Amino acid sequence: MEKIKLKKQDITKLAQILKEQDEPSQENEVIEVGAHEIERYLPVLDNNLNALTKLKKFKDKKIIVVGNLDISDRPVKSLGPIIKIVGNLNMSRTDIASVEGVDITGRVSDWNSERAKIKERKRVAGLMSEAQSRREDDDWSIEGGDPLGLAAHAVIQVMGEESYDVRTEAEVEELRQLKERLGNLYYDQEQGNETEELEDEISQVEGRIEEIEELYDVYDLVPSRYNYWGKLYRFDIEWGPNKGYEYAAGKESDAEDAALEYARDYIRDNGVTVFNASFYTDYLDKEGLLDYFRDFYEEDIRNNPDAYFDEDDYELTTEQEERKEQLEEYIEEMEQLKSDTEDEQRDLEDSDSDEYYDLDEKIKEIEANIETAQNELDEIEPDKEPTEEMIETKVDYYVDEVKYDPRAKLDEFGMDIEDWIDKEALAQGFVDSDGYGIMSGYDGSYETTYIGDEQYIVLRLN
Repeated sequence: MEKIKLKKQDITKLAQILKEQDEPSQENEVIEVGAHEIERYLPVLDNNLNALTKLKKFKDKKIIVVGNLDISDRPVKSLGPIIKIVGNLNMSRTDIASVEGVDITGRVSDWNSERAKIKERKRVAGLMSEAQSRREDDDWSIEGGDPLGLAAHAVIQVMGEESYDVRTEAEVEELRQLKERLGNLYYDQEQGNETEELEDEISQVEGRIEEIEELYDVYDLVPSRYNYWGKLYRFDIEWGPNKGYEYAAGKESDAEDAALEYARDYIRDNGVTVFNASFYTDYLDKEGLLDYFRDFYEEDIRNNPDAYFDEDDYELTTEQEERKEQLEEYIEEMEQLKSDTEDEQRDLEDSDSDEYYDLDEKIKEIEANIETAQNELDEIEPDKEPTEEMIETKVDYYVDEVKYDPRAKLDEFGMDIEDWIDKEALAQGFVDSDGYGIMSGYDGSYETTYIGDEQYIVLRLN
């Protein structure tokens, strides 16, 4: 085996290399620092985190930030020497374009930052590319009959009627002709026709094409992945002067179903008292309510009659009334007989005669009969048990109160009116009263338009 011969200077260099490998590099040294300390440095460093490396404490070091770092609303352009954040990062409204290379264990908030703007531009560019693909393939031609495309045409028609920047049918045809014309002009130019008149015409045609292409067409509507209330197609405008607008559209029959579903959810989430009382009380389950209170009062009156009746409410039975009438007539007859007998007795001249004493005995007997009849009459009193007729009359009285003001009766009993509203009927009434506009988050209105013979409902959502 051949031996390797090393010179002295080679040995010295090798030793130096080995020594450098054994010693930690200052350039790779890492330091941990609290998030609040970094935040305190920012004003001093003019919000330039790269300037941290100029401070003796951080010179030639990589930084690990411990805690939630909040650098929002500052003109910070990068995270500088920070390689890791053990916590959340709030970089909203900063000029930071990227956090690549930084390990962030928590959540990153980047609203309205340069990073978010770049992501948004990429997102919109992707949507524009998809729209251009649909446009080139004419996916949404009316003749094609695609339901989503037909709904998009309905939106564009309504936007045009409302004077938004929408291409008219004439401008669509004009654009086609201009592009054809421009192609011919380019061909003439390629053939060496470089006249000033040709260049002017090309410039004019290009300018007009640009003007028309800045107007919205049906393919500038971005379809949402989710339908609106299950039935309507939803579209967003992601670029141009009307960026941020949202629309929903569909056939009238679908709009009816969607509005009813919206109304159901609205009532479920907000309750019935969000409506005017005069409106929602029209949808009380009145029959059910009346049945409930009829059953309640009938049972309660039978179990607690003293709470509902006083002595004046009780009446004599038919038999008692007949007996009372008999006794009163009998007493009246006896009184008359007594009077006649007394008159007869006074007419006698001899008060010691047997006839006089016989009449006297007769009077006493009559008086005894009167007393007996009167005692029986005085003992005739109404039965303190209410009759069926009395109970029914009293029940009807309270049920009539329920009919007159059911809400007051529910309040009196501490009952929740929600439990007695026919919510399905209320939802339908809400739709019938306010129309499809209940689904519009913009102004509560809606527009109608026709695609062929089919009527479409269009809603602006914001």
